[in-house]
Amino acid sequence: MPTIIDYLDWRGDLPLCEAAPLNEVDAVILARISNLPFKKVHHTKTETIGSMCTVMKRFSREEFQMDGDVPFVEKLAKSRRFSDLVVTDYEKRNDPELEMQFAAVTIHLPDDTLFLSFCGTDSTLLGWKENLNMSFRDDVPAQCAALSYAARTLKDYPDVKTIYTGGHSKGGNLAAYATVCLPRQYRPIVKGVFSCDGPGFSREFIAEHDFDELSDRIHTFLPVSSVVGRVLEHVEGYETVESSAESLMQHDMYTWQVMGTQLVRAEKSSNGSEIFYNSVRHLIEETTPRQRQFILDGLYSVATARNATSPKDIQQDPMLLIQPLVKELSHLSRRDRKVVTKVFRAFGDAYVLALKDVGTSKIPPELIEIWNAKSFQEAFDILIRWYGESSNVSHQH
Repeated sequence: MPTIIDYLDWRGDLPLCEAAPLNEVDAVILARISNLPFKKVHHTKTETIGSMCTVMKRFSREEFQMDGDVPFVEKLAKSRRFSDLVVTDYEKRNDPELEMQFAAVTIHLPDDTLFLSFCGTDSTLLGWKENLNMSFRDDVPAQCAALSYAARTLKDYPDVKTIYTGGHSKGGNLAAYATVCLPRQYRPIVKGVFSCDGPGFSREFIAEHDFDELSDRIHTFLPVSSVVGRVLEHVEGYETVESSAESLMQHDMYTWQVMGTQLVRAEKSSNGSEIFYNSVRHLIEETTPRQRQFILDGLYSVATARNATSPKDIQQDPMLLIQPLVKELSHLSRRDRKVVTKVFRAFGDAYVLALKDVGTSKIPPELIEIWNAKSFQEAFDILIRWYGESSNVSHQH
């Protein structure tokens, strides 16, 4: 089944025009562009997608986030549909103290139209931590930066007639946040918001902001087995799309299937995606923001103290996180232990309830073993046994 890479071969020689206007596959492509390594390219106000991608073609695979970015750049460089589009106002800000990872770029379409493309989560722990921060707070720094970027850009281009916003992963959330929070005077010129497997918003945020006026212009696409996009709520609704990949790898939008000028729709989300969504929903209902923050901050502190810089570091060596986490738990005060107990118990409850919600009765035996543990020390001992014995952990009961 074709993908957006194949679409660039098929549609790439046809410029954006009245006879071939911007479609949803074009929007997905433009949403991904902000994730390319613009910062590593010297550019001026007259640069185009083509000129930038021509330089990026010489980069090694390590300069990009995803494998698909390499052929993506090669196709964009020679695409009549995209190569002549001017790109301006690239901004990238990573601030560990604020726990912020932000990047965006403005793409100039024909007829005084702008597409504001917001970068998604990068490969750093910092970027993923900010994603998780959304579970206990609204207005995370990257969201505030996105709103500031959008407002500033529209002020700098007062003659703009139409705007689109979009992004992949967290970038989709930033695009929706910036658009919903813009001054109302700009709403008439917003033609579309495109969130590609981006997280949603808390119920409190939705209640405090007027989504109704823009809901029919917010287009959210989630792959069948979406995880990132099932965090929090999508009041605007969403379209489920087919992917050639399995499970978590479906977050890679280069695996999404395309037919003509549209993404291929699926009938429904997978059971795994529904279980994850319901688990998060139940967990949020059963814990306070402060409790979730306590757990996430603790995990992040332990990981960074062990010199882990990306989720891949932990995936390759789980003991990098588990060993020091067990040690830290033994030093917690009684009050903090209660917080940890409540959050982990709430997650267990959430998982079991989610299985029931989707009609799945089989619970992994590993979960049952941890669930039956008499203490968290015992639970983490079980984890250690799964991932290999440790001689470096000090067990204190």
